[in-house]
Amino acid sequence: MSLERAGSIAATQIIAFLLALAALSYGREFFVPLLVASLAAIALAPPVRQLARIMPRWLAAAIVVLGLAGMVGFTAWLLSDEVATFSRRLPSIVRDIRATIQSASPRQGLLRQLQQAVTELERTAAPPPPSGDATPVTIVEPTDVQQQVMAWARRAGTLMLEGVLLLFLIYFLLASGELFKQKFVRLSGDRLSQRKVTVQMIDEITLKIGRYVFFMFWSGALVGVVTWLTFWWMGVHYAGLWGVAAGVLNCIPYFGPTLVMAASAMAALLQFKSLVMMATVAAASLAITSVEGFLLTPIFLGVAARVNSVGVFVSIMFWGWMWGAAGMLLAVPIIMIVKTVSDHVESWASISEILAER
Repeated sequence: MSLERAGSIAATQIIAFLLALAALSYGREFFVPLLVASLAAIALAPPVRQLARIMPRWLAAAIVVLGLAGMVGFTAWLLSDEVATFSRRLPSIVRDIRATIQSASPRQGLLRQLQQAVTELERTAAPPPPSGDATPVTIVEPTDVQQQVMAWARRAGTLMLEGVLLLFLIYFLLASGELFKQKFVRLSGDRLSQRKVTVQMIDEITLKIGRYVFFMFWSGALVGVVTWLTFWWMGVHYAGLWGVAAGVLNCIPYFGPTLVMAASAMAALLQFKSLVMMATVAAASLAITSVEGFLLTPIFLGVAARVNSVGVFVSIMFWGWMWGAAGMLLAVPIIMIVKTVSDHVESWASISEILAER
């Protein structure tokens, strides 16, 4: 009977776990902004507390959130011309990439044959020319440029609306102060020991996540600025966009810097047509991220991010599978939260041991 009961409990736990995964995947558009807002509120809480000493907390939260929105808007305005130029040249860039891959491919003949076959199929599917002496009528295919513009406009409007909602959520979390912390403590149990453990766990999560997000923001900004200046000095096109990409992707361990290095090397090869410049650009990108990752991160984070590398890598893979690029950006804070909770909850001791650095 005990074995049957244990099997029933295990089956129930597996079903609950699978349902939780399905809910996280299906509710990605809800959970991702909520988690982003929570992390941003934790990171921005110290300046709000400082301002709240001389003014009402709601006003301090508004000033901090408006300052954050201003920084994002100013950065977008600085890069607007470069983004417009890049979008206009994107088709020619794609053609150059395709031509480079085809010329470097050992199966160039096969690729050419496939292209010829596609061309023949297109000619076969085209309507036959009119017979007789009548003047051939040129059939103009309706273009979908207007539809694409409308789709981009709708997408831009959706992103702006989501950004505004995210800022409001960050503001309300900052303005509420420690309201939710007190609620979690009251819900943790009636015994003083339970509430004490909950307070310690919340304070540790707040400290670690706040330090991590704050450091990643400024280290990403530093990597982005240094990448921009280095690529601008080397004459790489769209240096500002490369700086933004390097700063954002720097938040994804392993994958982010590798992707920037590979993409910038390919861009240098297309622009300069030189293997030496390709290697130089890749080496510069690798050097910038290596100094940040191997020198600055251990100094400023210390024990805040002490989760073993395998756990971090698996977390990036899992949350990237669940939520895409947003999940890869949020993977490290999530596993840090899981590690902190498992350190204080006895039933999660095995998870804490698996994720421990030593």
